[in-house]
Amino acid sequence: MFCQRIVWFSVAMLTAVPGFSNDLIDPFAAKKFETRKAERGDWSFQDGVASVVSDPALYKKYSNHGPILKWAVDCSQGKTIFGMKPSGCQRVVFTLNGDGHVFRISLINPEKAMSPWQKKSTSRMIAWAEKSSKTNKGDSLQPQGFPSLSALDDRWTQVSIAIDGDTALVRIGEFQTEIQHEAMQREKTEITISFASGSLQVRDFGFRSTKTDT
Repeated sequence: MFCQRIVWFSVAMLTAVPGFSNDLIDPFAAKKFETRKAERGDWSFQDGVASVVSDPALYKKYSNHGPILKWAVDCSQGKTIFGMKPSGCQRVVFTLNGDGHVFRISLINPEKAMSPWQKKSTSRMIAWAEKSSKTNKGDSLQPQGFPSLSALDDRWTQVSIAIDGDTALVRIGEFQTEIQHEAMQREKTEITISFASGSLQVRDFGFRSTKTDT
């Protein structure tokens, strides 16, 4: 259960402007934030929480893609952390992008499927050693015990992804796994959180870089 807020950034930095030592903290205090875009939905930002309800009409308009938050930051190496509360979502997707998709966590609730093929989908991670494309679907990773989105429904869960070299340590609530893959060493310049159906709340978003200039 999510019972603790981010503690690895000092309170004084919660209003810091992105760019300090490549760290990024989004306090969700306003609709406008230097490196963040909130798209494909009527996002609300108040009391430190970003929230939105998925609009079926917008979902169809954007080719079956739901609301999304995007942050532009050099996230090649370092730790991303946030809290989320999905309610009735069919999926919640966290992605690190660079030259195309690089690493993705897809949390799925097949019981909320909106099409027959979605009923067969399960939670997984995908890593791309090379640029993603229609032919390069990436490597699918499904470690034992990887959570279904239904187990996280309607409660706060802390998610963290720490990348060090070719290794990613992924934590989702009480679940934890370590992954070694070439994708982790690729350049990554964007963090995204998106979802489909239902509603999503996000809080305590931060990224701390461990990349060193050589």
